[in-house]
Amino acid sequence: MNLRPLALLGLVTLAFAQQNPFAPPRARLHYAPDRTCDLLHVAIEVDVNWDQKSITGKTVNTMSPLRDGVEEVLIHAGPQLAIESVKLDGRTVQFKHEGRELRVMTGKLAKGKPVKIETAYRSRSESGRPFGSTGNGWHWIRTSEADPNRIGFWVQGWSEHNSEWAPTWDYSNDLATSEVKCTVPAEWDVIGHGSLVSQKLSADKKRETFHWKLDQPHATYLMTIVGGPFDIKKDRWEGVDLWYVVPRGSGYLIDDSFSDTKAMLSFFSKVLGVKYPWAKYAQNAMYDFGGGMENVSATTLGEGSLTEARDGYMRMSSLNSHELAHQWFGDLVTCKDWGDVWLNESFATFFQVLWFEHSQGDAAYQWGIEDDMQSYFGESRRYKRPISTKMYPNADSMLDSHSYPKGAVVLHTLRKQLGDEAFFAGLNRYLTLWKHTPVESAQLRRAMTEATGIEMEPFWAQWIEKPGHPVIEYDWSWRGEGPDASAGTMILTVKQLQDTSNGTPIYDIPVKVGFYSSGRWNVAPIRVTKAEETFEIKVGPRPGAVIFDLHHEFLREIPKLNWKAEEWATIMQHAPNAVDRQAAFDLLVAGSPTDADVRLAVEQVRKDTDREQPVFRNLNGLINAAKPELREFWTGQLDHPNMDRQAAAVRGLGRLPADAATTAKLRTLVNDKAPIQVVLNAIAALSAWDAAGNKDVFERAKTIKDRRGRIARAAEQALARG
Repeated sequence: MNLRPLALLGLVTLAFAQQNPFAPPRARLHYAPDRTCDLLHVAIEVDVNWDQKSITGKTVNTMSPLRDGVEEVLIHAGPQLAIESVKLDGRTVQFKHEGRELRVMTGKLAKGKPVKIETAYRSRSESGRPFGSTGNGWHWIRTSEADPNRIGFWVQGWSEHNSEWAPTWDYSNDLATSEVKCTVPAEWDVIGHGSLVSQKLSADKKRETFHWKLDQPHATYLMTIVGGPFDIKKDRWEGVDLWYVVPRGSGYLIDDSFSDTKAMLSFFSKVLGVKYPWAKYAQNAMYDFGGGMENVSATTLGEGSLTEARDGYMRMSSLNSHELAHQWFGDLVTCKDWGDVWLNESFATFFQVLWFEHSQGDAAYQWGIEDDMQSYFGESRRYKRPISTKMYPNADSMLDSHSYPKGAVVLHTLRKQLGDEAFFAGLNRYLTLWKHTPVESAQLRRAMTEATGIEMEPFWAQWIEKPGHPVIEYDWSWRGEGPDASAGTMILTVKQLQDTSNGTPIYDIPVKVGFYSSGRWNVAPIRVTKAEETFEIKVGPRPGAVIFDLHHEFLREIPKLNWKAEEWATIMQHAPNAVDRQAAFDLLVAGSPTDADVRLAVEQVRKDTDREQPVFRNLNGLINAAKPELREFWTGQLDHPNMDRQAAAVRGLGRLPADAATTAKLRTLVNDKAPIQVVLNAIAALSAWDAAGNKDVFERAKTIKDRRGRIARAAEQALARG
């Protein structure tokens, strides 16, 4: 999705426990539930009554007893279901339905001898709420007079909600094959997981039944059906059926939203050495859905995430790559219990950034890792927990910034420590060894160790099984040697400032310290192991700049950059990581920069011409300087290949006094071909300069369509100002 041991937690203070949801009393130990049977196959039939917002269904669970003498079998069925009958191998049997537990009185069963438990049911209201109104389990799409296509439904299985529309074993520690037959109005389509076996019209041609089937084992929370009037585009990739599904009327957005799917499939399959494992991949964009859900072979996505080319370069690729990566991490190999959901979500988040690196370049990867770190740091101000834990309040609480961005950066850390060859060899072994299996964190550790020969337990101990992260402060000085001081020693002081009272360790980390000398970056490897230590490094002449962790190779927080002012220009021009270059740029142009500093910053920005992800993604320092002599520079940036840079250029011009040439240029940018944010910024600038004089432009802008209506709204606001 795109959302410690007890002895250790007992050491925290009461105040910390109250604000940390992963400490008692809010949290408790969770384990995967016991099973009496092995679920082998789930066969669902569901008939959809749109007018009454109800369903009737029949589910057959084929189960094999794990022990002799089992007399009662537990399956899950939400309280939203009225169970009408239960049969065991065709024979009616007694049952008890309380809450979400359906206990079937089977009589004594023989170990290993499969039985079929058939449940007939219908939907019902629960606690005064209509069936399908909660957003989990079954969801009816909210209708709208303004949009007649706003009809249909979707299901959402995470974490244990598919049993709210189909009784089954609803936990991730048991995998099974499955099939769904769904009957809907004839003008609808139904997309499910697996392959489409058949679709059949009723005799009166008013109803149609879609039969989807998947013969590879998977967790039941990954089963899905979505239904409604759709625009569908179909394609193929290396024998795999591709379905792009959007609400009817939105088909024009399919290519801009999904055209890189084939490239993603090829890249992920190649880098993992494991081909996409299912016969079909559908991407279903649905009304009322937020983010994405990695249902096996059929991802559900929020309709609001669909994009058009004028929004920017492949703006949906972040969500799409995340959910596609789940088809390996989470679907092919599934966490056995929710305390290890990082095995699903951290990998999907990491592969999302890995896709940026492949498709948009090094700067995109660097910024992706930085964004993930900052996202996690924000949450870490409130609480810290181990990435893998049995202590949590509920499954949904595990979908936090520890499972997503922190885990992704820890995987980045592991990648950099091992190197790409060993790292991806370990992932290949993990996926190959444990495919179609519910797993624990230790099984990933074992696979990585076996594939690389490197013992992973020390890495797991500090990064996965303990809370927190390194908080680093560093400074350096230089001691010249010899009569002309042409050689010398760099004295580097490093402190780990993280609070260790909650179980966060003092980290043992290999670090590459970079120092700029003789026109290039040199690297001094050190190993940081203490709360405070000093390193003496022979460096030759005094370095022009020093960067701790030159390539940002591990998760770390550096609250204060102790860069000397004389280092800023060197770092801005030459640092290998975009994040450092941006930070130095910001320092150089902050406040009242000198003309020389501004010229140097402008020179670097001019050289930064990448279409997908420029190094400098924030030019606010130059924009806020509002220097008239930068007019030519900003005008030139209007032709930059990156849409965000073009939009920044319009903002830069908008901060300057109006002149005839600039006004004329910005008026021409208010059109239906320019990037949407460029148009919005141009309207804002023209409105600020002369709202009345540009009324004709705003009137024209009211007719420019974008899928969210932002341009028309901006034009209305500008007209109101005039």
